[in-house]
Amino acid sequence: MTTSTESIAQQLAALGTSSTFATRFAIAADPQLHVEGVGDIPLPIGLQTAHLLCAAAQPAHHGYKDQTRLDPRVRDTWEIPAESLRFTSPEWTAVLDRALLRIGRELGVPSPDSLRADLHNLLIYAPGQFFAVHQDSEKADGMLGTLVITLPSSFTGGEFVVSHLGQTVRARGSQNRLGMVAFYADCHHEVRPVKQGYRVVLTYNLIAQGATRTSELPQQAVTTLASELHRFWQTPAPPRWDGDTHTEPPDRLVYLLDHQYTPSGLSWQRIKGVDVQRAAALLAAARQLDAEIFLTLADVHETWSAEDDYQQHGYWSDEQEDEDDRFDHNEDHPALGDLIDSEVELRHWLAPDGSKREDISFASEAELCMNRLSVDCAPFQSEHEGYMGNYGNTVDRWYHRAAVVLWPRERAFVIRARQTPAWAIARIAEWLDAGDTLQAHARAQSLLPFWEQARSVADPDVLFTATLPVAARLDDAEIAAGLLSPFALSQLTAQQAPWLWQLLERHGQAWCAERVQQWTGTHQADTRQLAWMAQELPALAQSSCTSTNAVALIAGLMQQRWDWLCWHIAQVQKYHQRSTIVSTLTDTSAAWLGLLRASQVTGCSAFTEQIIAMLRTNDIPLEVPLQVLHQAQKIKNLEGLHISVLYSHCTHALETCLAKPKRDATDWSITPPSEHGRLDDLAAPLLAFLASPQQQRLEWPLAQARRQLIHQFIDRHELPIRHETRRTGRPYTLVLEKTLALFERDAADRQQWKKDLAWLRRTQAQPT
Repeated sequence: MTTSTESIAQQLAALGTSSTFATRFAIAADPQLHVEGVGDIPLPIGLQTAHLLCAAAQPAHHGYKDQTRLDPRVRDTWEIPAESLRFTSPEWTAVLDRALLRIGRELGVPSPDSLRADLHNLLIYAPGQFFAVHQDSEKADGMLGTLVITLPSSFTGGEFVVSHLGQTVRARGSQNRLGMVAFYADCHHEVRPVKQGYRVVLTYNLIAQGATRTSELPQQAVTTLASELHRFWQTPAPPRWDGDTHTEPPDRLVYLLDHQYTPSGLSWQRIKGVDVQRAAALLAAARQLDAEIFLTLADVHETWSAEDDYQQHGYWSDEQEDEDDRFDHNEDHPALGDLIDSEVELRHWLAPDGSKREDISFASEAELCMNRLSVDCAPFQSEHEGYMGNYGNTVDRWYHRAAVVLWPRERAFVIRARQTPAWAIARIAEWLDAGDTLQAHARAQSLLPFWEQARSVADPDVLFTATLPVAARLDDAEIAAGLLSPFALSQLTAQQAPWLWQLLERHGQAWCAERVQQWTGTHQADTRQLAWMAQELPALAQSSCTSTNAVALIAGLMQQRWDWLCWHIAQVQKYHQRSTIVSTLTDTSAAWLGLLRASQVTGCSAFTEQIIAMLRTNDIPLEVPLQVLHQAQKIKNLEGLHISVLYSHCTHALETCLAKPKRDATDWSITPPSEHGRLDDLAAPLLAFLASPQQQRLEWPLAQARRQLIHQFIDRHELPIRHETRRTGRPYTLVLEKTLALFERDAADRQQWKKDLAWLRRTQAQPT
């Protein structure tokens, strides 16, 4: 059975078939061209005239993205600008107008009589000169395409080739007639090398001007298309993977047009070729269905697997003898295999009335419909990543396309909200401002089925900042909870506290506590959680002091954050090496201080004492309370933080360390780690070796699995021991040897202790 997407594509493919991407014809006329500095140009152009034209010309540049370049490897020809050209024939304007009418009809321009030709330049191709495959840039507003008029002359080679969708139009010129070739600007075209003689052409920019008219569409065709669109919006999308049971009908139809368009060229009045009738049919069907419709740019990114073997290609072959031979103009690239992934970004939204939207959204695969695959277009960028072992050998290609996008008007709010959640929240805020609470609540409720995914299509911080005040103004607790559910605690700032207290007043402490608990369950980077505890928690606690319920809410939040910090410390100690344990736990110092400050302003003295007690235990490296004291120097009011207790603890610990005698040069003892892991019966001999002041080396025959346990233990605790396996005998022998790093570490530690103790004594006089 034909799907609705396939049926829509088939119906649209049948429209616009009378137009073409390019047209060519010849006319008998003489424009009586006059070139400044050369004079009148008689036709046909002879060698002497061609030489004079070349002498008056300059090398032609070419466009590359937003640059203009002079590169004879890409474009090698002579150019005379339009300002140096004029026509003296009184009939030339009428001749050109008649040609433009024919061009407009054959290219399918909606209003052929609206086409204008603006002279751009005169080009002279000498023997060997050419212009490689390219697309024309839109040199003026309203530019649809290009008209090339080949002046009569005698030359061989220099074939002009225009290609689009696998079709090709070729033109060779004439010795006694003007050769006309017109084509849309997005078509790829080239001038092949001239072999003998001179090829001389005038180029014009084809401009669409004034109002356009679209030929009448058969009513039955529009009705059938509208019926298929209705079916498309009612039919669940195909499963995305095996077992996918949560499919829904597509929100929108995104029909990719055949031609390519630029931001300046995107207009309902300047649609090209076969796209004209198809866009008109979709517009008529949208009116029947009361659907919203937009014209957009569509940036397509595809990732393909690459074939290992491929044919090398070039622009042309020096050995080519026959002008009719097929001419391969592709750059070297690997052949494409299977499509791995694709993405279509929609932007620059243009309504039929000319109004614009600057939203950016992405089309799902189920929404897409097209008659021309992107792989059949020429990419504006392509990258090949070679095979990298377990990934790679892929080709990424990017395309500039355009699309007609439409959806049912009654679902417009939800459809746009899926793509731009911040817009939806702003609209709900507007309804609340206008006093339309029923509309605001109804629209807010319509967001809930997909709101959990909102964070993936918008900046979560920006969206939370917009959503919190809206949720605080909604009377419905369930709707407010749903709007706030996707977010994380680290997004809540002190500036947003008034909205939190408004939610507390409206929905109660239990409801708010549930929201906070929900936010803490959302994944957040450890660094961000620690930064939030250091910066936002104390400020939130300060703002809560005007309300008993707010203080209670913050007290519960402090306890939750304390529990998380204890869990975080345990995870670090369990899975990190010795050096990273110290550095990682030292990074928590600002969070410790944030908890102390929050407990201070809320009057939770017992909580303060609990934190201080934890900082004084042997489970916490001394570097952590020391760094807390360093952080405290940035705080003006230290009263009630029990900082003096930490000063005393750190001072006593450092004095105790420094009171111990320096390590003797013959003392090779290593303090054993308190955690022995899975050493089991290996622990006793290993710990004895570590504690021995005399033994520097241990040779230990062990099976591989048991050797591995020792290797891992030494690496994890970063012990100053060289550990190697001597692979002789059975079992192999594990050789352990203590290194001089033992003495170097002791000396460095003692130096740091002295430095820290001096700092403590210097700063301890501060009031605490």
